[in-house]
Amino acid sequence: MTGSQAPSPLVSVLIPVYNGALTMPPVLEALYRSTYTNFEVVVVNDCSPDNSLEVLASLAERYPHRLIDFKENQGVSKARNAAAREARGEIILFIDSDCIVLPDTIALCVERLQEGECISVGGAYTLDPWDKDFFSIFQSIYIHHAETKVEHPDYIATHCMAIRKETFDEFGGFLEDYFIGQEASVEDVELSHRLIEAGHKLCRPREIMVQHMFRFDLKRSVKNAIKKSKYWTMYSLFKGDLMNDSGAASYELKVNVFSQCLNLALVATAAMTGSWWLLVPVALLYALNVAVSFRLLSLFQRERGTLFLLKAMAYYQFFYCFVVAYGSAMGMLKYIWEVKLLKRYA
Repeated sequence: MTGSQAPSPLVSVLIPVYNGALTMPPVLEALYRSTYTNFEVVVVNDCSPDNSLEVLASLAERYPHRLIDFKENQGVSKARNAAAREARGEIILFIDSDCIVLPDTIALCVERLQEGECISVGGAYTLDPWDKDFFSIFQSIYIHHAETKVEHPDYIATHCMAIRKETFDEFGGFLEDYFIGQEASVEDVELSHRLIEAGHKLCRPREIMVQHMFRFDLKRSVKNAIKKSKYWTMYSLFKGDLMNDSGAASYELKVNVFSQCLNLALVATAAMTGSWWLLVPVALLYALNVAVSFRLLSLFQRERGTLFLLKAMAYYQFFYCFVVAYGSAMGMLKYIWEVKLLKRYA
């Protein structure tokens, strides 16, 4: 027997769903095209206001899955923990409701986890996203680069996170508090940090990947950058590791944001005062920025050509950096107000 019909599945694939009516059909289809077959699928509908329930019901015969239906929205941590409690597999594999596994994704996760070197195994985004617009391609290449720089990262993201159910239960699963598990949605980072602090190693092999469905345009790209930078900054201040090179919060991005914000201030000062010598450090800072981001920029060029590289440089170095800076500033203010003054998350 295969998929959710397997009497004793080794793997339980766990998927929280919120407004997944458009994305779940290809997500489930991809799972059932896997070369690995000894798995079940557990889906948690987190009170989706769209017609996710109807879509899932229409897919149940073709792509068997067990469904947990929340009557009120409870956030991703509670959804994933509920799925884990219902999982029958020895290994649980978390994916998102907008992530397409490749045919060998499950098999590779199982293989690496069973080797015993790492307590949790994950995958990065593919270089080629589901959507073919500029902003989705930019995001997918950037995240792929950030997540494949090292094989043993400081966190595994839940777009592809494999861990033994026994281990997950031993560590208490994902935190369900309002900050970590719902508002900030950094429950995967927090759990990963607890695993590392307990002396364990994480693995994210380059060959394990999932294809993401971004559906980005400029507005959605900006909105995502603000949200991620705001809460990542808040969480990093909370943990005291703001300057760490951590996945998407890479040192390249941090250098880009800092140098370009400083350059903007220098150019504005030069224009107001006529001190045009200030353009010399502007040129030096920009050269530093390009040097630090050279591998990322080279990846843009190699994958999509020179024209895409120029567009990506214009977006990344002259617009995206200021969006991230704005989100980070909001995160700092939110941290000072809610954590330091109100002691909300103490």
